[in-house]
Amino acid sequence: MEMPQSRPQPPRPDRRRQIRGSFSWIDHRFLREGFDDGLTRLEKLLYFVLVAVSNHDGVSFYSDARLAELLDIRFPQELNGARNELVIRDLIAYEGGLYQVLDLPPGAPRTRRASSPDPAWPSSAAPSRVRSTVWRSAASDLESIKQVLARCARGRR
Repeated sequence: MEMPQSRPQPPRPDRRRQIRGSFSWIDHRFLREGFDDGLTRLEKLLYFVLVAVSNHDGVSFYSDARLAELLDIRFPQELNGARNELVIRDLIAYEGGLYQVLDLPPGAPRTRRASSPDPAWPSSAAPSRVRSTVWRSAASDLESIKQVLARCARGRR
């Protein structure tokens, strides 16, 4: 019986990754210790993009407009919500238009806080806050839709 190698060999050894210029990484703890648990798809994508485009200090100079373009985000509140959740969970810092991917905090990962409810899943803990959040979000979405329709109407003329 053949003994398995201690380390698997890559299928394409001629294409091993090499550091050229800048380099980024995702700490294995992010997945292994559950720092991704409960994050939405957009929140995870934002985190991964920020990791990929940040410098050696974890700082990214990408604008919100560029991030929205990369992530196919149509409404600013989508990016704001994803960013806020990553800040709350102590995964990134955001100040003055600059993002910083932070070293993962020691201990258990933080989970979604009751103070930042997802309007799609109302919490019985704070019904009035959830209701006002839902209404603000709906009003903002309606305003965004009106703006898009107005641009479309102007384009037809």
